[in-house]
Amino acid sequence: MVTDLDLALRNAVGLRKSNDIYVLTDDNSQKYCLPLVRQTLELADSHILCLPHGEEQKTLASVETIWQFLINQHATRRSLLLIVGGGVLTDMGGFAASTFKRGIPYVNIPTTLLAMVDAAQGGKTGFDYCGLKNEIGMFASPKDTIVYPPFLKTLPHEQLLSGYAEMLKHALIASPLELIHVLAFNLDDIDWEIFAELIQRSIDIKQYIVEQDTEETGLRKSLNFGHTVGHALEEYYLSHRPEPGNDRPAASPLTHGYAVMYGIVAELYLSVSKLSLPQQTLTQVAHFMTEHYGKPVCPCKDYSVLIDLMRHDKKNNSDSEINFSLLRQVGNCRIDQHCSEQEITEALDFLFNL
Repeated sequence: MVTDLDLALRNAVGLRKSNDIYVLTDDNSQKYCLPLVRQTLELADSHILCLPHGEEQKTLASVETIWQFLINQHATRRSLLLIVGGGVLTDMGGFAASTFKRGIPYVNIPTTLLAMVDAAQGGKTGFDYCGLKNEIGMFASPKDTIVYPPFLKTLPHEQLLSGYAEMLKHALIASPLELIHVLAFNLDDIDWEIFAELIQRSIDIKQYIVEQDTEETGLRKSLNFGHTVGHALEEYYLSHRPEPGNDRPAASPLTHGYAVMYGIVAELYLSVSKLSLPQQTLTQVAHFMTEHYGKPVCPCKDYSVLIDLMRHDKKNNSDSEINFSLLRQVGNCRIDQHCSEQEITEALDFLFNL
């Protein structure tokens, strides 16, 4: 995390000349955040590619657009790609940079809370394919990640909540004390100094886990807590129009963080039923969800559609078993937990009937 954006940018760029620096951004970040980057770096307009924001843009076609941009502007293996945007952009941009000319260095400059605490950290890159989240990707670490909290003041409250769901996940897999801090923080009247401290601790939790298990063969799987159900919900909302309900209009997409929040509650239910996690933890987090995120609307009449999406989750070891990371206690995550369709159905019933 940095307080001096100018210094951080100059350190990241090093001795590179401006004609070796390229920028990938999205339309929101171009408006609110890119001007601060351009105050420090002399960037030609032709070296800036702006894409629309949103999960629906996380496609092979968008990756091809980035490749074509770099080719058209005569980028070389000495070039540097600065990615100024949210998690969708850091995922896609990191993949495009890491495969262009067999790999050019890139720097993540996340502009959303979700990207700061999760997507821009850990070196996971990729894009959605055939309606499946992050189906194509690779591990490729950025040269640097510049986390500048003042960017967050430009975000709508819903986007802060989206990122906060990942902070809650980090707290749940880290320690009871961290969970207390995250649940107690006042999201309706933000103290930005305290918030910056919470963000840094959340980043530290993820970085510690990633350092122990870079390519997700063991411990890093704990970071998938909440994501088996969460990704299925997110994928469904991206490709279908759910029936209207009290909390969410029919055509509204489900942001990643909201999907993860709902996934956390469903997987806490599974943790209670399978691993005897104390019921109090589920009750506390379910209350936090309804207070800040609202009650989710069941997107489909038949759970089999969601369960089928879970079967395609890349974390599974076979087509017949659906893999979860669940909690025995707060701070004690058990990976590679298999749940039956009946158990998953009960968890979904709990979630959608809160």
